[in-house]
Amino acid sequence: MRFGSWFIRVFFGSVAVAAAFGLTSLAGGGDAGAATHCSADNNQRVERANGQSHCIANAGPGSRATAEDSTNNGAALAVATTRGTATAQNNGVNSSALASGIYGGNGYAYTMGPYSTSVAQGRNSGTTVAVSGAAGGAFATSDGVACLGSMAATYDSTTGRGCFRWGEIYLH
Repeated sequence: MRFGSWFIRVFFGSVAVAAAFGLTSLAGGGDAGAATHCSADNNQRVERANGQSHCIANAGPGSRATAEDSTNNGAALAVATTRGTATAQNNGVNSSALASGIYGGNGYAYTMGPYSTSVAQGRNSGTTVAVSGAAGGAFATSDGVACLGSMAATYDSTTGRGCFRWGEIYLH
């Protein structure tokens, strides 16, 4: 049986999404009652600060952005424009989640542990997911993908690239 590039992209995307949910269930999150939440759509900008917790959601015409920090000590930033969607959720203390969606793209960035950074840039009607664990980083942008630290997963449907890192296991 011959596998085409479409099959490989769908398979790798499924693995990245499953890894993201796995990291979420293992790492847990912050105190749900302490969340700082920002949501904006269609030419709105919302910015909130609650102690050391910050969120910014900025949406251009026909776009939607959602950012949430659930830790009392972190940041989430979501920017969407030109029909894009961006979702950034920080669940790690001293961590940052940054997502953007441009030209109809969807960007989803999640941090699941302390001292981590997650960056996702969805573009050109594609979907990009980045999930980082403790003291790690997950990056999926137009410059490529990278998984750093002991737990991270990314996938960019525009290019079909992704990576997964779990301890010493690293797939790129």
